[in-house]
Amino acid sequence: MAGHGKSGLVRIGHREGEGEGESAKEKSMEEVVRDGALVAQIVQHLMSDVDRQSAASVCKVWNEAVAWSAYKLVVRCRTSLAELSPRFWHITDLDLSKCTNQLEDQDLRVAAAAFLRLKRLRIGHVDHWQCKVTEAGVTAFAESCVDLEQVQLSSLPLFRDAGLSVLVHRCVKLRVLHLENCRSLGQEAVEAIAGCNELQELSLKGEFRFTWSGLAIDGMKCVGLLKLVLELGAVNIDQALKSVAHGCHMLRDLSLKYTTANLWELSRCTSLRSLAFESDEEYQLDEAVVAIATANKNLTEFVSPNRLSDSAVIALLLKCPQLQKLHLDATNLTEGVLSCIQQCKFLSDLSLDNFQSTGQGLGGIGLCGLDFNKFSLLHARVRDMELQLLMDGNRQLGHLVLRGCTGPTAIGYSSIALCSNLQFLDLSYTTVDDLSLISIASGAKNLKQLIIVKCDSITNMSAVARFTSLESLTLDDCAFVTDEGLDVLSRKCTRLMHLSLAFTRVTDIGLKNMSKCELLRSLRVSFCNGVQESGVVTIAKACGWFHHVVMSHRLRGSSTANTLRQLRCTMRFETDETALVPFDASLNFF
Repeated sequence: MAGHGKSGLVRIGHREGEGEGESAKEKSMEEVVRDGALVAQIVQHLMSDVDRQSAASVCKVWNEAVAWSAYKLVVRCRTSLAELSPRFWHITDLDLSKCTNQLEDQDLRVAAAAFLRLKRLRIGHVDHWQCKVTEAGVTAFAESCVDLEQVQLSSLPLFRDAGLSVLVHRCVKLRVLHLENCRSLGQEAVEAIAGCNELQELSLKGEFRFTWSGLAIDGMKCVGLLKLVLELGAVNIDQALKSVAHGCHMLRDLSLKYTTANLWELSRCTSLRSLAFESDEEYQLDEAVVAIATANKNLTEFVSPNRLSDSAVIALLLKCPQLQKLHLDATNLTEGVLSCIQQCKFLSDLSLDNFQSTGQGLGGIGLCGLDFNKFSLLHARVRDMELQLLMDGNRQLGHLVLRGCTGPTAIGYSSIALCSNLQFLDLSYTTVDDLSLISIASGAKNLKQLIIVKCDSITNMSAVARFTSLESLTLDDCAFVTDEGLDVLSRKCTRLMHLSLAFTRVTDIGLKNMSKCELLRSLRVSFCNGVQESGVVTIAKACGWFHHVVMSHRLRGSSTANTLRQLRCTMRFETDETALVPFDASLNFF
């Protein structure tokens, strides 16, 4: 008892001795709270959304400081615009692409009048058409936000040429313009784009009323273009490529997806640093690639899913020694190409998808000292020894794709544990098993994204749950995914933000277990017959950051869909053909 009394006296004496100090501290805290500028400086050092939300809950001053530190506003419901505009009037980046309901021109007028400092604007999304937005709504931004530098407009079927003309005429600082599936835009819109003097980046994707002659105008007049993306389906882009090659002498990045075109025209370009193309035809691609490489010796990135020959790839490697990124469909390539790849001393990102190894050539890449950051062997054939050498020689690897690989056993897969910096791993459609995953988890302790689709040799969720740093997990069509397994996952992987469970046996009970992952933001439960209604809604209500769900088409129009819409969640309803496509590597789920 005496001991306790002594202890108590010590504590009391400590407080009495520092009474003035405590008083001073309280006074200084009051000053900090009153000093909005000081609080704002502190808030600027908060990196995550969760931290900022916590800070905003402290008091009114901190709440205002968090709002003031924001530069970007994502609006998920049109009725929120009037409520948010007084608080976030200072933002420079407005994202309306994730609105769960139909925007109207009046909503855009309200936003344009409120956010006068805007520099970046996004309206519409490829998976969610905005069928009520016309040029009247978009031009409201052109009239009020004259400092706009970047504009992205997607899936606006009623947006017409006159609106785009006003936009580019009034926003003289416009540098970046992305247009996708604005099917009412035609020739006048192209001519308006051509008159945009400061334009540096242009992206045209999907359905328009453009013709080949209209596209040619852009190439001739947009002489300051640095980046161009053209994905226009069956539209003939020959004339566009010709005019780009002749007129855009500063063009650095070019991405093309086309049915037919004369790729030879690009051999007239000499400024390219990045080239990506995908064509429905293979005719004369080898010759065109060699000609382009010859003219653009400073090329650093080359990406194409088209099949090229050994000679074309070797010529590319020899003529462009600065290559840093090389993505190829290696179906037609032999191991003779690998020795040339080993000479590319700047290469850090390599994809040899569909490569069929017949010896130990891939092992040589592991031993050559290139030390890759990203490596892909999609649907390739590789042996254990080659995989071991690849991992041993590239221990700083951050991104690895072995989807559909054949050949490796548990010995080969376990060698992935050597890559302690691994952030992304795709082992879908492979024979990886529980012990291999446990071994990988012991080394790759900071793995953020794991994709496992239809891996029949994995039998227990406990092996997956070893990756406790996971933020994104895809487990589509995996038999080991059960309600009990999700309970294990929710307790071990508390940082999960994105989860895909298409074609699994989970039910609403399992989804309710996942509601313990409070950071969860998106969920895919396509064709999970046991998922009815309550599980998804429970997650949406329990997880404050949850905003997107992908469900089976049978739930369209259900009470679940209506409730999720009220909770301001965006939804996508999938059919059999799309449900097994996992989330992509950039963590974009829309």
